[in-house]
Amino acid sequence: MNVAFDASVLIYVLDERASAPTDPATGKPVDRCAERVTHLIATLQQQGARIVIPTPALGEVLVRAVKAGPEFLRILYGSRHFVVAPFDGLAAVEFAARQADRATSGGRTSATTRVKAKFDDQIAAIAAVHRAETIYSDDADIRALVAGRVPVIGIAEIALPPETAQTELPFSADPNILS
Repeated sequence: MNVAFDASVLIYVLDERASAPTDPATGKPVDRCAERVTHLIATLQQQGARIVIPTPALGEVLVRAVKAGPEFLRILYGSRHFVVAPFDGLAAVEFAARQADRATSGGRTSATTRVKAKFDDQIAAIAAVHRAETIYSDDADIRALVAGRVPVIGIAEIALPPETAQTELPFSADPNILS
């Protein structure tokens, strides 16, 4: 199984200090963001999944990483579970098809949005070429772009890890209760 990570999720894999994103359902920071992402990675590793990192998404993360960039690259290239996927010839063909669809459907118009749309199209094209069954992203534009073709899961939708089997007993902390 292959999945793809957009920059909006990848940053939480690589930077434990990153602030939690906003949960669209509540308008508040996503509860237990780091635990969700850690559990997701562990689950995907157990399933033998390949986590595709499109190079445009990696570039976005590296821009924010500054000095931590080499460490981020070491982590990604050092794991057999991550595949850093370039924008290559096959992705270019997929990208061109997406751009043609956008042009015939009267897609976005502003210059800033056109640039972002092309970037998002590159990420979606790389994910498609690598047969990603799911894209993990908090980007609404990515979600809209692949709607009906590939499920997109945001951070708030990632399952929390199961609670530990051993829990505290609900007794009073007063040591004299049993005497």
